Amino acid sequence: MTTGVTHNGPIHAPQPATQNRLTDLKYRFPARYLASWGALLLLLVFAVAVAPASLGGNSVRVVSALAGVLALAAMGQMLVVMLGAIDLSVSAVLAASAGVVVHYGVPGANLFLVIFAALVLSVAVSIVNSFFICVLRLNSIIVTLATYGIVTGGMLLWTGVSFSLTGEAPEKLQQISQWAFLNINTCFVAALVVGLVLAAVLSYTRAGRRVAQVGSNPRAARALGVRVTLVQMSTFAAVGLLYGISGVLLAGFIGTPDISIGAPYQLATVTAVAIAGLVFSGGPTSVASLLVSCVFLQLLDQALVVAGFSTGARIVIQGFALVVAVAAITISQYGLAGIRRIGALQLGRPLK
Repeated sequence: MTTGVTHNGPIHAPQPATQNRLTDLKYRFPARYLASWGALLLLLVFAVAVAPASLGGNSVRVVSALAGVLALAAMGQMLVVMLGAIDLSVSAVLAASAGVVVHYGVPGANLFLVIFAALVLSVAVSIVNSFFICVLRLNSIIVTLATYGIVTGGMLLWTGVSFSLTGEAPEKLQQISQWAFLNINTCFVAALVVGLVLAAVLSYTRAGRRVAQVGSNPRAARALGVRVTLVQMSTFAAVGLLYGISGVLLAGFIGTPDISIGAPYQLATVTAVAIAGLVFSGGPTSVASLLVSCVFLQLLDQALVVAGFSTGARIVIQGFALVVAVAAITISQYGLAGIRRIGALQLGRPLK
């Protein structure tokens, strides 16, 4: 007499360990997050071949500083996009933060209190945005565009174009923002530290994970007991803080900022978010990909300047790079989906 187990269906080979690892990587590092890394790699090849001076000491110092400032502002934009919105007031908030530091950071003033006031103003503006967007449910683009006009006009009436009589940022702030170690500027180091903290909060804390949950499906999050409005407004407060830090560091790095200091960052932050592979309808994100996309954008501009391209040509090339990067994200997603289908067929598993 023999005993055993009778199989009514086909016997499939166990899934290889390699396939398990690939599946794990697929969820940890989706294809859309890889475009910025590939773009930076191609840019480095281009810079070495065409504009090697863009990778020199002084150039790296400038690129790292501006990439750090952009990364801090783009992290704020990233949090807004995670909620399914877009913030067009970023340039005005940066200018307001820089304006407070320059206007009140006169010799003899308490620099810590001045910077604290600049950050409080930035957070307050962002919270006002969140009230209209999250509580009154108004369109985020319209609200933040109106905020941009109001804050910019208010700064012009209050401080004028140059923020003060001298227009100079506090000397101590300039020393901090312009300091570099191995040609890596302080602003980039600050962006790395903030990025690590932000990534840890979003990935390993309940409050951080709720940001992605609310952005992906606010109704489902509310049904699960999440206080959606509180999460949204708290996130906007963090956004304002990031904008404020970015504006303070940028004022110190430039030395003599004016009302137009934040102008490049209104669309640059959206571009960085797009290249990083974020979904504008809301949901999870990758801080590492965002940092890489910011380095890519600043290094691209620097390499084009060194290579002798005109301003118009640089704008055209940067726009083309954005289209290619976003297209690469879509193509890679379809390509990986096809590879997974083929792998499923070979393993005899049903398609999902």
